[in-house]
Amino acid sequence: MKRILNLALAMLVALAFCSANAEDHQHPAHSMTMHHMHVLINHAVGMATEGSNLIMLGEMNMAGSVDDLTVKHGKMMIEHAKSLINEVMNSDAMAAMHKEGSTMVASKEMAYTHKLAQAATDYINMLSDMPSAGK
Repeated sequence: MKRILNLALAMLVALAFCSANAEDHQHPAHSMTMHHMHVLINHAVGMATEGSNLIMLGEMNMAGSVDDLTVKHGKMMIEHAKSLINEVMNSDAMAAMHKEGSTMVASKEMAYTHKLAQAATDYINMLSDMPSAGK
């Protein structure tokens, strides 16, 4: 019990320190929005990768009646990954940042975000086009 209390106290001290210094670490206006977009793009890549893995596992025909469901779900994950990137890049938040001047020309962060999304899309498309044993 004492160990838990000490851990809780240490966490409170760390939280207080972080809060006290938060003003010293301000980021550009849209950096948190773009960070969240990057997290979503990364999530889409992971989702597509896992979907591709499920397709390959299901096509090995090692789990009987579950194989078809595994392949179907894997394909769905890849499609949802594509959709997620499109949603992020065509979102109201993205449009607002562009309107406020955070364009690919004016902002290296925005240019990076678009480059990241394109690379993720290219990768997901490659997974989607992967030859299938059933084709």
